[in-house]
Amino acid sequence: MITSRSRIAVAVLALAPVSFAWADDDYLTPEMRAKVEDLKAAVENEPSAGALAKERARILWDWLNAYSLTGRYVPVNATSAISSTLAYERPGASPALDATVRELAILDADPGAIGTLVADTGPFEVRTHATIRQTYTVGTRDIVPGGGFVVTRHFMANFGRFQTDEPAGDNYISIASSNPDVRFSRAAVAIRGMHGGFRRATEMLAFHVASGRLGEGDTVTITYGDTTDGGAGLLLPNFSSDRMPLPLYLDFDGSGLLVSLPIQPIVITGSTVAGVHGFAPSVVAVGEPFELAVRAEDRYINRAKAPIPGWVVYLNGEAFADIERDGDAISVLRGLSFDEPGVYRFSFRSKDGTIAGVANPILVEENPTRRIYWGDTHGHSGFAEGIGTPDRFMVWARDDARLDYVTHSEHDIWMDDFEWNVLQDNVRRYSKDGEFIAFLGYEWTIQNWQGGHHNVLFRTAQGRRRIPAQEYGTLSLLYQGLRDHHEPEDVVVIPHAHQSGDYRLNDPSLEPLVEIMSQHGNFEWFGRMYLNHGHEVGFIAASDNHLSQPGYSSPRPGGLAQGAGLGALRANARTRDALFDAMRSLATYATTGDRMILDVTLNGGEMGTRVAFAEERRIEGRVIGTAPIHTLTVLKNGEEIWQRDYLTDLAVRNLDGGEFLLVFESDSTPFHPNDNPRGWRWWRGTVEVAGAMVTAAQGMDFHNSTGHRVEVTDGTNIAFATYTRGDTSSIKLTLDDVRRGAMLTVKLDEAREFGGGPPRFKPHRLVPPAEVVLELRNVEHGVLTRGIPLDGYVDRITLRRPITDGPMDVAFELNDRGVRHGDYYFVRVTQANDAIAWSSPIWVGGFGKR
Repeated sequence: MITSRSRIAVAVLALAPVSFAWADDDYLTPEMRAKVEDLKAAVENEPSAGALAKERARILWDWLNAYSLTGRYVPVNATSAISSTLAYERPGASPALDATVRELAILDADPGAIGTLVADTGPFEVRTHATIRQTYTVGTRDIVPGGGFVVTRHFMANFGRFQTDEPAGDNYISIASSNPDVRFSRAAVAIRGMHGGFRRATEMLAFHVASGRLGEGDTVTITYGDTTDGGAGLLLPNFSSDRMPLPLYLDFDGSGLLVSLPIQPIVITGSTVAGVHGFAPSVVAVGEPFELAVRAEDRYINRAKAPIPGWVVYLNGEAFADIERDGDAISVLRGLSFDEPGVYRFSFRSKDGTIAGVANPILVEENPTRRIYWGDTHGHSGFAEGIGTPDRFMVWARDDARLDYVTHSEHDIWMDDFEWNVLQDNVRRYSKDGEFIAFLGYEWTIQNWQGGHHNVLFRTAQGRRRIPAQEYGTLSLLYQGLRDHHEPEDVVVIPHAHQSGDYRLNDPSLEPLVEIMSQHGNFEWFGRMYLNHGHEVGFIAASDNHLSQPGYSSPRPGGLAQGAGLGALRANARTRDALFDAMRSLATYATTGDRMILDVTLNGGEMGTRVAFAEERRIEGRVIGTAPIHTLTVLKNGEEIWQRDYLTDLAVRNLDGGEFLLVFESDSTPFHPNDNPRGWRWWRGTVEVAGAMVTAAQGMDFHNSTGHRVEVTDGTNIAFATYTRGDTSSIKLTLDDVRRGAMLTVKLDEAREFGGGPPRFKPHRLVPPAEVVLELRNVEHGVLTRGIPLDGYVDRITLRRPITDGPMDVAFELNDRGVRHGDYYFVRVTQANDAIAWSSPIWVGGFGKR
């Protein structure tokens, strides 16, 4: 967690000792100073527990926020320790709270006690080996035998595994001091939290002072990836960052009190070009100038490093423009326009022909009444338990993801007043009407039985007061606090599913939208829960990215295991009020990241509206995809009433070779209706092909090179790994020399479910091995599906025969009848690349929200 003014000024590497004339310039009022001094003394006499802990935590909360506003370093775990006591129902002792009081007391009384820290800041390249040194200079407080340093790891930073046993091996960590009398011993210390095991304590490397004494001015250097004895160095993470954490903690005297040192701004950049992607507006008018951004990216979707190849830009398959080599990784073609209405598609190819990519489709209309604006209402940085600075977050949203709007919705349980001020200032600095809009917001972070996680967005930033979980610890209190301090028309609250919002409650003036997809998974069931309880809400998707990469990012193994979702707003202008009003009026739809163009009406009413009651309901729509359309499904009151398959070759019944899709699917609905969703299901193992030859295999949504895998080991065997959570993941197979009796035998390895916000009533389960046989002779109407029962769920493997070059632009219509007021309808779109979009509902008759 980055918690000082050096969070913004990346060039600041270390803490210089700061002196305060406390009698004259105390940052605390005399009344608050008296409470703080009493608190310091009290924790030494009696441990904090129960009601006493809550009373002390309230004083500490006020103290911490006042301290943060001085701009000095705030301990990384301080806010979360307070939150655990104030926000959550946690009976018993609170040792983390007392430790926070003691740590802050050191900083308060003697700012120079923790010394200074500097580091080799790079830049370094992702997924290479490097040597990084952090050098600590002892401050005014000595480090005596028994004390020392704890070398931790941020739980999201996928460095190579630290080791101290093999000096000639990779990832070797060493320690040395300028004091020749000091010797260190190795040990392990159990750490829980962002710099350890996030949900349970995990052992971290410690170096204890075995002999000697470190005094003021002595230096200690910790070398990550020491190559002295021949190792390659430290394996670096696969994502770029402007502040990659290598956290260090001090123990002055062996007491076990760990004092955190400021995170240093280690810079990790992208690697060589491996891909290209384009971003364009989804809707433009005839003759209207617009921009096309072309982004060179590495295999992990980081912005690529030089050299950048030259690009040939194609429009609807015809050469359109050239971009010269060795330019910026992001090139912007400005002043483009089209003279005729229609659908236009840009694509790109490097001049040597080795790299290709596409942009999203553009719909050109004579006089568009609604535009589509893309954004992310939910993402994090190092201000909470994530990685990176707030500036990096905003630059990525604006330049790398080419979003129209964004919210840096940092967790309130990790946020202090200084950080809130920074987020407010960033809204002002980065927003520009007509180009890019940042909305101020935060994530109200509470356990699901107290209301679940909700993102809170404000129309404007100036003077906004957050209503934090530390003070408003239930959902009804959040609603009340927002109403007490803000006008409802200036607030949007959005619950999400993986620490599930309580769908039994909804304030209709504050909470118009529900997040049904993020990097945590696909949770259509969550939106249906709100609708089935009578709440009038629309659908939106977001990233919940924690690496300062909102709106466009590579998935990672663990909870955030798929690409970033996007929220589409249908508005008439890219302005603050127009976009905020679109959210409040439910003029939204959600996608899993692909910028599909979706339009749905019912009796002329648009998505998110309520039309007059009629027994005859005519549903019309159009979807312009980024890949061939697979299915369109219309749901009424949560049940599928109509579906059309545009991808499957429904007429096929022969055993000819060609392309097949092997599709894996699992449900994410929770076992208990008020629990967090079921976790990701691993699909790992082999496919054995008999009676045919495999000539190619390609993952359709395989964007995570460390979690997804498909390899043809020989002509009859495929090794693979993928995962699903409320969605599908497909492998495209090309089969040749198909003979009678041809079959695929899918052998699944044993694997444990995983994912953030784990279920409580039925925790992640160990999924047993399984074997599924798919005989090609049983493929009827292009599809063969086999179910795999698992503890109340039925997961599925499907073999599908797709149409080659299926349609990417589909219009649809159907008629339905109903006699009930208040029926709701929405549309789900799936594509051949496993991408999904969901329209917001349309209601028929009944009463609107009040």
